Amino acid sequence: MSCACGQELDFEDTGPDGLARGERLLLWGLRTWAALRLQGRPAEAAIRSAFARSASPRTASLFLQTMMLVESDLVRPLQIQCPHCAGYGLDEQRLVTACGLAAAAPGLASRLLAPLVARPDVTAVLARALNHALALDGAPLPVRMGEPVEDAQPLRMATIH
Repeated sequence: MSCACGQELDFEDTGPDGLARGERLLLWGLRTWAALRLQGRPAEAAIRSAFARSASPRTASLFLQTMMLVESDLVRPLQIQCPHCAGYGLDEQRLVTACGLAAAAPGLASRLLAPLVARPDVTAVLARALNHALALDGAPLPVRMGEPVEDAQPLRMATIH
């Protein structure tokens, strides 16, 4: 399948350096969904096929359900880049990062989604399920809550005996 610019779409090459495999797959799916929808073409079959090959049919279904919810709940148009762009737009970051945070920090995931969708808590629930499905498929999403700290000492917690 190709994008509006005619190039073949491959999720492994999507987005900037440093993204995890699961993040690249989500970003590719988000960009492909938007590109096909803008062309007036159905996105479901192409995305279902690619996600089923790269992850699983379960993950494909959850991604499609999440995108249908996001699309139906938008409070403004999303700013999505061409599937081949190396950059990473703010709305794209919000959606992908919220999926990564949804299991560990659902409240934070909802706050990230709030500028995009009318019901961020509902979207965060689907994002959490999608996060779990990706992890089961060997493409876990990182929990990105800030800048990485080099040589950070492990957290030591006091215990009560």
